[in-house]
Amino acid sequence: MTTETLTLNPAGLMRLMTWLSPSFPVGAYTYSHGVEYAVEDGRVSSAESLINWVEGVLEFGAGRIDAVLFCAAWRAALAGDDDALFDIGIEADCWRGTSEMALEATAQGRAFVSTVEKVWG
Repeated sequence: MTTETLTLNPAGLMRLMTWLSPSFPVGAYTYSHGVEYAVEDGRVSSAESLINWVEGVLEFGAGRIDAVLFCAAWRAALAGDDDALFDIGIEADCWRGTSEMALEATAQGRAFVSTVEKVWG
């Protein structure tokens, strides 16, 4: 296995830091898969139960599905395979188990694109 070191220029680092910011309208800061309700309901009441909740999302829920789809999309994009990329988008839609999850995913995507267009054109 080989490793490659990439150096970010200041503009790239700023973009990365923006995407990781709690104020950026995507990601765990905005879409929590119902953890607020789990806290309210008493299912998440400690650091340990929060860790279990997050691990569950990452191992068995949307986090795992998103990771698999991301890897497939990355490979398709690198290969320049627009048809495969389109098909992955359709498959992603099929994995949304409820209309609420579909609405959340669509809203998250729109927020991301809207913000990126405003900031970077």
